[in-house]
Amino acid sequence: MSGGTTLVTGVGGLIGAAVLRRLVELGRPVLAMDRVPPPGLDLARLGVPFLPHDLPDPQRWHEAVVRFGVRRVVHAGSISGPMLLGDNPARICDINLGGLMGLLEAARIHRLGRIVWFSSIMAYGECADPGPVDEDAPLRPHTVYGATKAAGEALVHAYGAEQGVDAVALRVASCFGPGRTTDCLIRTLVEDGLAGRTTRVHPAPGRSRQHIFVGDVADAVLAALDAPALPQRAYNIGPGRAQTIDEILAAVQEAVPGARLVLDPAGLAWNTFGLGPLAIDAARRDLGFRPATGVAAGAAATRDWVRART
Repeated sequence: MSGGTTLVTGVGGLIGAAVLRRLVELGRPVLAMDRVPPPGLDLARLGVPFLPHDLPDPQRWHEAVVRFGVRRVVHAGSISGPMLLGDNPARICDINLGGLMGLLEAARIHRLGRIVWFSSIMAYGECADPGPVDEDAPLRPHTVYGATKAAGEALVHAYGAEQGVDAVALRVASCFGPGRTTDCLIRTLVEDGLAGRTTRVHPAPGRSRQHIFVGDVADAVLAALDAPALPQRAYNIGPGRAQTIDEILAAVQEAVPGARLVLDPAGLAWNTFGLGPLAIDAARRDLGFRPATGVAAGAAATRDWVRART
């Protein structure tokens, strides 16, 4: 399944950039796509062509296939979390659902190979049961962002069942690492620790924290892209367990000894979820997925990236 060009969208974002770099390292032909060329990614040096795409413009998908010989797609381009465009929910739907719809239709028409698309832990919504959450759990999103992920998964399933489109959704937990610019607990702890500040964090009683390093997510993407066949249309991708705030702080302090936090109801509340840990048994079985980078090592990589930007 390695023939032809692989299109990676959202290359200006955390996961898209990591996947693109991994494909380049493997020597595979890649096409990069985003609204504008990302300033932090030297595509010319990497030998990667770039095609701008302001989602949901459906014609761009066909142009990519015809001009660049695209056969597979990693679609990381979208609104990346509920912290963005909260005052414009219709635009979230346009980008997340309209963009996916155009891609699936292009995949149907051109008979593309594997499509890897990003769902989210937010597709599950809230669940009072603190036990592990597997892929058979109902999707009951409580945000418009989460609803676009649940609805997108329905499209992935339907296009596969009715039209034969080979697509898979990865339900990713809270991804962190070098390149994440949206609200992130671990990056904020690193930045504040380097600057001698104390991070204010919401205590988030009854909610879970589930942080997964971007390199581990990229491993899952490559495995999903290359697997000869996948028995499921959706897979959980996360650490496989909940992480306490004390555990996270201790891990970050291994990389940045000056990291400190104080619990404050007005503090950082993102990256918490009202449900138990995502079960990753299916991803382990079908993708060989085993998170290899802990919070401490991931925080060290984040620290180095933060220092390089300042």
